[in-house]
Amino acid sequence: MTYVYLFNAALLAACLYALWAGGAPERATALVFIVAAALSYVVPYQRFHVVELPLLLVDICALAALTAIALIANRYWTLYVAAIQLLTVAIHAVKAYEPALAFWMYNGVSSRLAYPLLILLAVGVARHRERLVRQGRDRAWSFSHRG
Repeated sequence: MTYVYLFNAALLAACLYALWAGGAPERATALVFIVAAALSYVVPYQRFHVVELPLLLVDICALAALTAIALIANRYWTLYVAAIQLLTVAIHAVKAYEPALAFWMYNGVSSRLAYPLLILLAVGVARHRERLVRQGRDRAWSFSHRG
């Protein structure tokens, strides 16, 4: 159970940092993470012995939102976030293809992939802050003319 508290602390720290110091893509990504985490805690599941359809739906919605952010953000790290989220969705497909996949492996892989997402978000915020200091502005979206 300690890992749950550790993840929640990391999630809270990364997302608060993004909401406080990030640009629009960082804040949008933090909101997706917060909503996805909250939904993951409230949807019913059966302890990963079968494909967890409610969690799969949450992961697919998060993938759609993160992909949309990646496509329009003026940031490279958002592409990596969307790619890792795609891996999270793919582990559900692996479980569907191979029902004998051990529950601890299904749960373990999908939950451990969240940590690199938080690291990328925090690094993205730090890089955003660096660009603001160095250039005075940081264009948030690829279609915007101003930061």
